[in-house]
Amino acid sequence: MESLSVSQNCSHRCEGLLTASSPNGNASRPAQAFTLIELLIVVAILAILAAVALPNFLDAQVRAKAARAKNDLRTIAVALEAYHVDCSAYPPARAYCAGMQARVEDHNITPPELTAPIAYLPRRYWDVFNRDHAYKYLAPGRGWSNETLTVLAIWVPKYFPSDSGPADDVPYFDGESPVKWGIWSVGPWGAKTFYESDRAHIPVPPRTWYDPTNGTVSEGVISRLSTGHHSP
Repeated sequence: MESLSVSQNCSHRCEGLLTASSPNGNASRPAQAFTLIELLIVVAILAILAAVALPNFLDAQVRAKAARAKNDLRTIAVALEAYHVDCSAYPPARAYCAGMQARVEDHNITPPELTAPIAYLPRRYWDVFNRDHAYKYLAPGRGWSNETLTVLAIWVPKYFPSDSGPADDVPYFDGESPVKWGIWSVGPWGAKTFYESDRAHIPVPPRTWYDPTNGTVSEGVISRLSTGHHSP
């Protein structure tokens, strides 16, 4: 009998534990599903987080591409100087005009002389901001335009490296130029046509350079010059 009494007491206690879920003694209820309003609140919170995180992610991508472009331009600069040591001249530029080139964006391509017959570069470097197009190059003197040998100019500010505006830019057609060559990436804003680049006197004047302080995605080219000057 004593054993039966203990068993009954334990049973009553267990039932009490199962039925008591709150201090007021109300029986517990099964967990309810989210309401429509609660789901909308969750979706709104996720949208806000995405709106905050996405621009930061895109900015980080642009900064990484800009860093890579600068590194590629340094590599090309070393190759240009090695070419100059061997040939006592820099490779000719190719300032194509629309109509005589495969694509409009192909003007001022990196000289193919840097990859063959002597490999000053192991491969052609493609502009990270201009997919499937090479980085651009310009040098004064003998060069190619419309597949015709001609003389090309490079525009340099009169008081370079200071920049007082396009009215003070000077065209150089020969080795007297203080800037022997310029190489550049089109930058985050995207490619310009041959005529737009020529009118802007890209790539020497600092006013044409990309500056991230103007905005991560802002106008301007990422430039490097024979003088060692480069965009920020």
